[in-house]
Amino acid sequence: MPDAVLVFTFSPVQPFIAEARRAADLYAGSRILVELAKAAARAVADAGGNLVYPAALNGDIPNKLVAVVPWDRARTVAERAERTLREQWAAIAASARRELERLGPAPDMVWDAIWQRQVVGPWQVYWAAAAFANGNATLAYAAAYRKAERALAAAKRTRAFDQAEEPGLKDTLSGRRSALRTGPLNPRDYWAAVARHPAVTAARLRPAGRERLDTLGAVKRFGDLAKHPFPSTSSVATADFLHRARAQAADALHAYRRAVQALLGEHAYPVRSDQDWPYDGDLFYQETLTPGSLAGRYTLLNPDATALERARAQLRGLHKAAGGPPSPYYGVVMLDGDDMGKRIGNLLNEQNPLAAHRDLGRCLSDFAATVRPLAEGDQYRASVIYNGGDDVLLLAPLTTALSVAQALAEEFKRKTGGTASAGIAVVHHFYPLDAALVAARAAERLAKDVDGKAAVCVRVLKRSGETTDMRSRWQDLGTTFTDLVRLFTEDGAGQPLASRFPYDVAASAYGLTIPDERFQAELCRLLTRHRNGQHPAAPDPAQWAGRLTDWAQRLPQPDTGSTTDELARWLVFARFVAQGGGE
Repeated sequence: MPDAVLVFTFSPVQPFIAEARRAADLYAGSRILVELAKAAARAVADAGGNLVYPAALNGDIPNKLVAVVPWDRARTVAERAERTLREQWAAIAASARRELERLGPAPDMVWDAIWQRQVVGPWQVYWAAAAFANGNATLAYAAAYRKAERALAAAKRTRAFDQAEEPGLKDTLSGRRSALRTGPLNPRDYWAAVARHPAVTAARLRPAGRERLDTLGAVKRFGDLAKHPFPSTSSVATADFLHRARAQAADALHAYRRAVQALLGEHAYPVRSDQDWPYDGDLFYQETLTPGSLAGRYTLLNPDATALERARAQLRGLHKAAGGPPSPYYGVVMLDGDDMGKRIGNLLNEQNPLAAHRDLGRCLSDFAATVRPLAEGDQYRASVIYNGGDDVLLLAPLTTALSVAQALAEEFKRKTGGTASAGIAVVHHFYPLDAALVAARAAERLAKDVDGKAAVCVRVLKRSGETTDMRSRWQDLGTTFTDLVRLFTEDGAGQPLASRFPYDVAASAYGLTIPDERFQAELCRLLTRHRNGQHPAAPDPAQWAGRLTDWAQRLPQPDTGSTTDELARWLVFARFVAQGGGE
């Protein structure tokens, strides 16, 4: 009979995922973590444990497990879970080793020494168990859980780790560990040889030794879990453009596809099973169709000048037929449940804390089951990287990044009764991915600093070097932002509201720092000045002045400036989204 609580976890999580040069690395890292957590969870269940959290093992699950187990078998259950986790990691790593043996120079003693040193080191496992004070699980669960959590926290603080020496040229994902190599070949030459294999495209490994992987990077890039395709940041940024092209310009899309095939020939590698467009989204940008870019990204040297000009012309036609070129920006979205530790603490004070904790686990599993269908559908066209419990990481086109985060926060509240906050980093599709993750994490922390939370922070990193932050509570945001984007979007009748409006508001905000009647009157004046009276969707100045003033009154106080400044930043961002990231 279960008479103890077992809490089991492993790390690192965020650092392991964040060691990435491309979106597929992020996705593979998250898949590895999920498979390790599932292996440990199944081992707990097989050894007689009864999982409390997570409530289900379908879909993604977090790296922390809570179970009730027989006290006299707690150590056995935990050790079995750890052993199974490490066996699962060994199997995942072995699949990558087999692939590298097939694709590259044969491993020797030098290669094997690096592999063995790095493959055994990444995972630290922690667990703690506490027995029920009496035989009644309902009454004793809360005290045992708190005791196990304290013991787990102490174990994390006191455990020491051996630092292995990592000599020589480092890998290009982490920059900290030795890149794989053989005795005769230095890391650059070894990885250049792997990249020359006909089965290795530039999307998988940059040629000429420009990417060098250690064991962990190799597992992400060449293991079995890497065989599941995941879109590049360029494909994410152009997802809404491709959707628009299918609907409005199918003939032009197909003509451009044929032109790309004629230009690239054997260098045209598909990245998805899509008859309309099987290639990467970077080919929707004119800057890709240059000799330098084609050589670097597609190993196409000396492209045929006629074929290149024909492809450029077809792309210009596609842009025109689809209503404009794609945005070069996309969003990294991090969503996290608010005050989850406090929620668990509160439910432990309920009459039946074990049942309450299980109910929360079921609610979180229900939410997790909705994330991918909601986010990846045609409405938002996002790509989910990780979705475990109350924690979501995804990439989305510029036009849907904020709206998908808002929809997920609303779904989280419906499913769990709690609130969630989000950080969004809006970056250029060529911006370093690890830096984009850092920016999104920083934005998430700023959202969590809002009183009462249930908030979002957007950090925009323009290619010009300018960085802008803005925050709002979800409730205050409502539909105002999406309505503003429509006002700044040009259609056949023009643009309902001129692009100059946000900048004039920003100028006025310097002198009008309080969102009061004077500020509202100034907004009304500027709206009257900048509205397109001939457009059927032109904003009503008095109505919109009141709406924007009310929003400014409710915005969180920024660290610098006023809430009227913050409103101006939101207006500038709405114009930025409406115009596809135009400066």
